[in-house]
Amino acid sequence: MDEIYEEEKTRRNIVFLSSSFVNLARLFAEANSDFDVFLIHDRKFPFEIEEDLDNFYAFTFDKNKMFEKAREKYFDNLALMVNDFNPEFIITSNFTKLIPQSFIDFMKFRNKNLKIINLHHADLKVKDETGDMRYKGLNAEIKQFLGEEQLVTTIHLIENEEVDSGKQLAYSHETTLKELKIKSFVHHKEDILNLRLRNVILSYHERTKVLKLLRKTLNELSN
Repeated sequence: MDEIYEEEKTRRNIVFLSSSFVNLARLFAEANSDFDVFLIHDRKFPFEIEEDLDNFYAFTFDKNKMFEKAREKYFDNLALMVNDFNPEFIITSNFTKLIPQSFIDFMKFRNKNLKIINLHHADLKVKDETGDMRYKGLNAEIKQFLGEEQLVTTIHLIENEEVDSGKQLAYSHETTLKELKIKSFVHHKEDILNLRLRNVILSYHERTKVLKLLRKTLNELSN
């Protein structure tokens, strides 16, 4: 009985927010049985979600009409949903909506130790001629891959609503064009413009370069 109680006490909750069906949530659940993993997707799944894992739960928050009319109301409702899971971490993974300050403030008010983290599929260390981050914002992985023939993920904190401005925690090893050619995923760097191939590339990159790095980063934040 004491062992069961100890297991319940030590379990940890993590929420993934995503707009893409390519995300790390299920892979993370498979590899980390000490976490209960909740995926909140902002559109309806076009396929059945496999329910063969005891620690993975997928939900749809399909309220895009609300988002178009009232962004703050959208995130107020999302915050209430996320709060019910009492997460230790919130991970945005291919999430296309910019999180407002009100969402951050509410979640921090409910849990001052909560960390909100973004997986940004580009290297935020790279600067342009003005000193600004060259590969920030949406579709950055395409810009970086076309420009440098490689894909890098930056794991950083979301501390305010400014795009990709939070403290940078870790950087993945790159997935290179040469590597993808050897794997027969692509033949030319422009292939990443094809949505299907882009999803294949992102899925491969997250499995091989990001999954273990994310767990390592979360462990460091917990210590």
